[in-house]
Amino acid sequence: MNYREIISKYKYYLIAGGVGLLLCCSVLLFLIKKPIEAIDEDFQMDISSTQQIMSSESAHDQRQLYVDIKGAVKQPGMYEVKMNMRVWDAVMLAGGFKEGADTKQVNFAEQLTDQMVIYVPLEGEEPPIKQNMTGEEDTTAASKVNLNLADESQLQTLSGIGLKKAQEIIRYREENGGFKSIEEIKNISGFGEKTFERLKEAITI
Repeated sequence: MNYREIISKYKYYLIAGGVGLLLCCSVLLFLIKKPIEAIDEDFQMDISSTQQIMSSESAHDQRQLYVDIKGAVKQPGMYEVKMNMRVWDAVMLAGGFKEGADTKQVNFAEQLTDQMVIYVPLEGEEPPIKQNMTGEEDTTAASKVNLNLADESQLQTLSGIGLKKAQEIIRYREENGGFKSIEEIKNISGFGEKTFERLKEAITI
């Protein structure tokens, strides 16, 4: 039997074997490709999650805060700062120290928080602590609403102040660089003398 007869006799087996081999190769390639695609998808998800976290942390760091700097600094007052700033940064915003400032009593490494009060005493001076007649710390000021720092919700806790008036207070302080005194609230339309008399014991700056 020559090779032509052999090929003729077994050609169907040869064709079937070739098709089977192609199928095996296709399945093998599919099985190899699938894990690679899965790994690539996981990698892309990890990158996306990392970018979201970094973006969130960056936005958090840039959030605006307000601190009140008092005492032996050149320009005491309220300052707008950022979350990642320290007491030292805030003091520098206030122009630095006055001559005779006692810097040993201030923790310059402390991180700033919203509504924080920073007091730099003079040498030989003790930082002031407000006390009432019984010797206990006076918490009245802490319970008042700060016109320069309060948000809409906090302002609406005041008697007779709704959303519209709270928004007017915020707009006034943004346009005028904050309130210099609580009496300034009378400069806002709708806040007359009677309203001020009702609010003056509940507000501060």
